[in-house]
Amino acid sequence: MEKIAGRIFLALMAVALGALLFVVAYAATDWYRTGSHFLFDSINADPRPVFGYAWTDLKAGRFAKLQYAGAAALFGFVLPLAVAFFMRPPKRNDAKFMSMADVRRAGLLKPRGIFIGRAGGRLANVFAPHRDRRTGKLRLTRPKVRGGKKLWIDGDDVGGFVIGPPRSGKGAALIIPN
Repeated sequence: MEKIAGRIFLALMAVALGALLFVVAYAATDWYRTGSHFLFDSINADPRPVFGYAWTDLKAGRFAKLQYAGAAALFGFVLPLAVAFFMRPPKRNDAKFMSMADVRRAGLLKPRGIFIGRAGGRLANVFAPHRDRRTGKLRLTRPKVRGGKKLWIDGDDVGGFVIGPPRSGKGAALIIPN
């Protein structure tokens, strides 16, 4: 959705820049040919009449001013599109949680190597009386992940780290076979 909105915004900006450069180039050409700054004054108030004058020139077959304005409009329209086409995606500051499509694309669903966790599924409260370590209160339910897909990572140089609060079973739960 974000990509589509970005492309729509880019297309609107290309049209706006093309229209702006068309109006300015048409007024500049008119000023150069006639010496009148009437169109520049009308741009400050309202740029829409300039399109009317350009349309009148087009219907009358006077293409001298229109060719320069058209070239400027084409340049203004193509420039943002070319910049967007040749722009590289950012290499950092774009961290996000993986979607299932990203997980599939990364090849983490193939059951080989080291099990690293689950993706998808839902968090469900299951009946399991226990004492909450943080508050010391007795709880009757415990959240547990149900469903989802197991994620595996395979390779010669697989490394990782485990993060968790103290006494949460980080060392007991992590088994590394030889």
